[in-house]
Amino acid sequence: MSDWKLQEQREEMARREVGHTQIRPGLSWGLILLFLSVLLSVPLVQHISELREYGAGKRRSPLPQVYDVFSLLPAAVRAAGDSGSSGIVSHVFSVNRRLLKEMKGFEEALDDQSVIGKWVRPKLQSVLTGLGAGNEKAYCGVKPWLFYRPGVDYLVGPPFLDPVSLKRRAASGSEWTAPIEPDPRPAILHLKQQLAQRGIALIIVPTPIKAMIHPEKLSHRYDRRLSELQNPSYARFKKEMESEGVLVFDPVPILMGVKTKRDQPQYLATDTHWRPEAVELAAEELKRFIRDHVSLPPAPPSGDRVERSETTQLGDLAVMLGLPPDQSVFPKEKVSIRRVFGPGGGPWQPQKTADVLVLGDSFSNIYSLGAMGWGEGAGFVEQLSYALQRPLDRITRNDNGSYATREALAGELAKGNDRLAGKRLVIYQFAIRELAVGNWKRIELKAGSAAQVKYLILPAGSQKVVKGRIEALSIVPRPGTVAYKDHVMAIHLTNLEEGGRPLAETDAMVYMRSMKDNVWTAAAQLRPGEAVTLRLISWSDVAERYEGINRSELDDPALQLVEPCWGEAVLK
Repeated sequence: MSDWKLQEQREEMARREVGHTQIRPGLSWGLILLFLSVLLSVPLVQHISELREYGAGKRRSPLPQVYDVFSLLPAAVRAAGDSGSSGIVSHVFSVNRRLLKEMKGFEEALDDQSVIGKWVRPKLQSVLTGLGAGNEKAYCGVKPWLFYRPGVDYLVGPPFLDPVSLKRRAASGSEWTAPIEPDPRPAILHLKQQLAQRGIALIIVPTPIKAMIHPEKLSHRYDRRLSELQNPSYARFKKEMESEGVLVFDPVPILMGVKTKRDQPQYLATDTHWRPEAVELAAEELKRFIRDHVSLPPAPPSGDRVERSETTQLGDLAVMLGLPPDQSVFPKEKVSIRRVFGPGGGPWQPQKTADVLVLGDSFSNIYSLGAMGWGEGAGFVEQLSYALQRPLDRITRNDNGSYATREALAGELAKGNDRLAGKRLVIYQFAIRELAVGNWKRIELKAGSAAQVKYLILPAGSQKVVKGRIEALSIVPRPGTVAYKDHVMAIHLTNLEEGGRPLAETDAMVYMRSMKDNVWTAAAQLRPGEAVTLRLISWSDVAERYEGINRSELDDPALQLVEPCWGEAVLK
């Protein structure tokens, strides 16, 4: 019998058997009930858990979180009503974009707050980590070293200046966000031109990421490598910047030299960031670079002093793995930081009248911002100030180094607060991975005047307990999906009342802590349209503590120019 005839008979036999499969009614009903019980157990457990939380006073609403879905469309309609769209079609598209944005946030919130998910994920991740696997944010290297995925993507991905790559990234945005500008060159040159018009020099500091300096901790194949890894486009980027007159301070050769000569790690094993010794070394070398390339007027020694202290912490990458709280796979790390104190003995403080301004991201904040867990007063800006022996001004913000600090500077100028007055030098520090993954939108640095608006502005040292309605909220990241365990959200509050009486200032722009130690606060659960009672404090009273924390802003550019308040929930 030929092979094709045998194959035909087998197929015919299979069709007959499939068509006459016999399943007993009892087994059929058993399988159906098993499937339905598994399917319904997740929402049932979630409902019971959230109702118990409400009974214990841990939730504001008796309705479980899933029913927030019915508030998404009204919230999108309200938000689109203020967008200025004209015409029915434009309005429908605006509402749709807002609704898509709200739906994505709703889905992520459901996933993060799932009781079963929170029970299963750490245990499953513990097993995967034991096998050498990380997750979508953190990669496991040579134990106990961990690596941040965007940093690794910067090295193994395509050249960031490749036209095809730029075009793909420009089209990669979502329907509810503006397209990104992937090419860093126009944004940096635009910044340089604007500063040059005011006689201000610019130094950029693309700060290397861990896998560049320590590839041997990512894979043993790099054990004897004596040079750093780098994206293929970086040499071209640096050459073009320097040819246009942009000063580029590259810390890579310095860190690689110390690592190879002294066999000293330059980065924290379980964290995204560099070690304190690397920060101090980079600050010293930047001091020499400044003296060689920028003419700053002489200044009397600042009189700052330093003091060593030790701090112990578990790195942000280990936290991002989402392991059980009692995990012992990754130990806490101990580092010695050099804290800088002012001449009066108090902690170092930036001075807005200084002639040097530093714009920086989390690599500047890592030993400066207490919320990051690695100590205070010992960050990159403090070390540079001590090395130069002169006061510095600073604007730092965790995350989005490609635009966040430039945007903050533009906001200060637009509000009439000229942070560039008297400046001779701006130092722009950002993680080098931003060259390949950041949004390099061009931002105008235009001086403005204090806006006369109806927003509540509190003088320093004052506070008010107000009731209002939430008009809009900024996006809050999912815990464990960003390299920072704390987050600050922005809220547009309307219909303000104090003691039951309407205030003359009907609106307020409020910042609130939305994530602490990789756990959402109650503020992260707020939704547009809700009525809330908050204690509002002058932003100037808390800015030093919260300014540098990773923060999301409201979509409306006008609201970003309003002087904010700091909000705290009033316990009932």
